[in-house]
Amino acid sequence: MKTTPFNRLGPLRMAALAVVLFVTGCTATPGSIDVASTREISVDRNAGLARVNAFRSTHGLPALRYSSVLDEAATRQARAMAARGKLSHSVEGALPARVKAYGYNYGSVAENIGWNYPSTAAVIRGWENSAGHRRNLLKPEVTEIGFAAATGRNGQPYWAMILGTQAKRRG
Repeated sequence: MKTTPFNRLGPLRMAALAVVLFVTGCTATPGSIDVASTREISVDRNAGLARVNAFRSTHGLPALRYSSVLDEAATRQARAMAARGKLSHSVEGALPARVKAYGYNYGSVAENIGWNYPSTAAVIRGWENSAGHRRNLLKPEVTEIGFAAATGRNGQPYWAMILGTQAKRRG
């Protein structure tokens, strides 16, 4: 048998190399999905923020404020899901990497996603009634919020809400 760089590695090393190549090829990074086929859906951010803050208030938590940075990251996530036609927290990479890519130096960050809800009120109601999403809405340490919706080729809305708080600067 002719010796090549690959067969000199041995079967175990070849398997490890194959796994590494597979994983790195399947790992999405922020901005890696072409979202040109999607369109952002108009979201009533004031009404959404008011509803989330009212929900938090009934649980003794302070109001959140709107963050344009988290909103940009949420818009990108909604459009990436719409482009792929897939509801996924990791469609374009892990949440921490996605918010960092927009310059958000987070101390805490959480995300709610949804699919095929007809309105801002409906998706927030759905999140309020879902244990994991509810937990995110009621995280006491978050102070800011951004949210968005988009549709892709299938015409169905994909929703993303990112809640966070900036890391405290050491000084």
